[in-house]
Amino acid sequence: MTQESLLYSINLAVAAILAALLTHYWWRAERGTGLGAWALAAWTMAAADLVFALRPQLPYGVARFLPTLMVTGGMAVLMIAAERSAGRRPALGLAGVAVALHGALLAMFLTVNPESDWRTVTNGLVWGALSSAAFLRLRQAPPDVRRALAVPAFVFLAHGLFHVARLLVAASAASVEAVSSAWLQVAGDVEVSLFMVALFVSLLAGHLSLRNDELRAAQGEVTALSGLLPICAWCRKVRNSDGYWQQVERFFAERANVSFTHSICESCLDSHFGPPDSRHPADATPSHPPARQ
Repeated sequence: MTQESLLYSINLAVAAILAALLTHYWWRAERGTGLGAWALAAWTMAAADLVFALRPQLPYGVARFLPTLMVTGGMAVLMIAAERSAGRRPALGLAGVAVALHGALLAMFLTVNPESDWRTVTNGLVWGALSSAAFLRLRQAPPDVRRALAVPAFVFLAHGLFHVARLLVAASAASVEAVSSAWLQVAGDVEVSLFMVALFVSLLAGHLSLRNDELRAAQGEVTALSGLLPICAWCRKVRNSDGYWQQVERFFAERANVSFTHSICESCLDSHFGPPDSRHPADATPSHPPARQ
């Protein structure tokens, strides 16, 4: 096994473990949320590392084209997952265009010059752009999600900046020795492992933090609703935990997600809107003033 294949095998093991953890957590507790998209992206990255590790046994054209495009697909899914976590509609069309455009460029390089340094520049442009888009989406999320996923957003930003730096070095690699390009490739492979570990571990931690905040809020609501509730005997307002008096409808709407609709019971209907002889004496209004004695 070559050093390159060994490195990709390590990346594959790391990606598979992280993907399995994300999938397990999504299946057990997070179905219906955006965590499934993150798990799909992790499995896509793991599949790409598998193809990278098998490159020595693959035809040259397939080895130079397929795994690189699979990484682009994984980055596109990561961008979609970031949009879902931010509560935005996933830009599936934009992701598809990015993958298709990169595939066309890879095919062109395969035809013209598969070893061109501009191929590395193109990869950096596409992957850096997708990482930057994911970073921006996470920063546009609602405040609670933005706080919980601040670390994954920073990881995306660092990943994008790395590709910018790698792009600048690769653009000038034509004038340096071949060993520089080799070290550039090794740096990229190592960065992939660091990126996946930092991203997916921080994503798990962020989702756990979100669920913990939700549980604490729910526990506070249960505590507020299960104890003694001070209520005014005259106006029927209730006193909240801050000492302020609120209408009972507003109190429960804020804490128990309860909406009120107003109606009238039978006794009040008879008392206030029934025939005059059935109304409450306090509600009866004489039609003529009483005669003087």
